[in-house]
Amino acid sequence: MKKSFIFILIPTVILALIAYFVGGIDLVLDGLTVASKTAGQSSIMLIVSFVLIGQLNILITKEILDGWLQKFSGIKGIIISAFAGGLFPGGPYIYYPFIQSFNNKGIPFYIFIAFIMGKNVYDISRVPMEISLVDPKISLVRYLVTLPIPILIAMITRRFFQGKAMDDVFISPGEKE
Repeated sequence: MKKSFIFILIPTVILALIAYFVGGIDLVLDGLTVASKTAGQSSIMLIVSFVLIGQLNILITKEILDGWLQKFSGIKGIIISAFAGGLFPGGPYIYYPFIQSFNNKGIPFYIFIAFIMGKNVYDISRVPMEISLVDPKISLVRYLVTLPIPILIAMITRRFFQGKAMDDVFISPGEKE
């Protein structure tokens, strides 16, 4: 079993046991009903996302990616990756597999960090909600104040992990997954 599966299984079992002791089997079944509705709503998006990821993996070869990374290395690559993350649609169950799909193509770790930070800080899909719930001026100030954060974090990451790909950072020596 993968570590990530065990990591999510343990709290799931604990919460199911808590639900059982608090409200009996009915509360556990209510939780499973909510989970199945959520899975049903998300499944179409997940399937389409994985088809998209598969097509991108076929179309974007290691050679093409290497060419882009040479052309847009350093600060240019960081800025493009951060803004691409902000424009990328969907939640973490879509963009993490997207990034993981480039893992075997040697994407630099700092580009990965720029994308993830850009997605979480710049996420363009939040703009309408922020504007409607808070205020357009506050939303604009938040975007302006947080604008340099993904870029700075990716530059710091580049400094400490120069020349390392995602595999080099996440996978221990001798480990396959």
